[in-house]
Amino acid sequence: MSNLSRSLFAASFSALLAGTALVPGVALAQAKPAVAPQSTAAAPEPGKEIALTQGQIDGLLVAQPELAALPGAAPDKPDPKAEAQAQAQAEAIVKRNGFASLEEFQDASDTVDAVLGGIDPETKSYVGATLLLKKQLAALQADKAMPAKEKAEAVKEIKAALAAGEPEKPSLANIALVTQNYARLSAAMAEGDGKPK
Repeated sequence: MSNLSRSLFAASFSALLAGTALVPGVALAQAKPAVAPQSTAAAPEPGKEIALTQGQIDGLLVAQPELAALPGAAPDKPDPKAEAQAQAQAEAIVKRNGFASLEEFQDASDTVDAVLGGIDPETKSYVGATLLLKKQLAALQADKAMPAKEKAEAVKEIKAALAAGEPEKPSLANIALVTQNYARLSAAMAEGDGKPK
């Protein structure tokens, strides 16, 4: 996985099961949107930061392949019965992996995502999302091999992310824990990208 796709990946860490990504890349884990029935309520605000534990990191990494194997909702043919069944299966998976609920799982996933979004893959230290995006933008603009249309879209997405501003810095304890597990999380991202470890 390239440095560009790895860092962009962090921005979409939570969208795998939903089948969507905010930017190019593959997300690692999110159960709730893929299996929850459609509702007319407003989209929930981003997950709150929680104090992560090693057990939660381990649980995320174990649950991710199981959650990825669940069937996603067919956007053209919603099936409430299938969605309810997938919801129950996702709930069972996250509970088996140490989470009290899908909400707790999602909060842990969002917290890991927030830290990963600021870790420099080269130094494996937290530097913040803005610095990484600026580095990626410079590398992307210098790339002569990328097709112009693809490059323009990627530049547009990075500039939009930069315009959104620096997200709130995660707690030092969460940064330390995710950084300590960076190799395992990176391997999981590579697997999710369809590439060997």
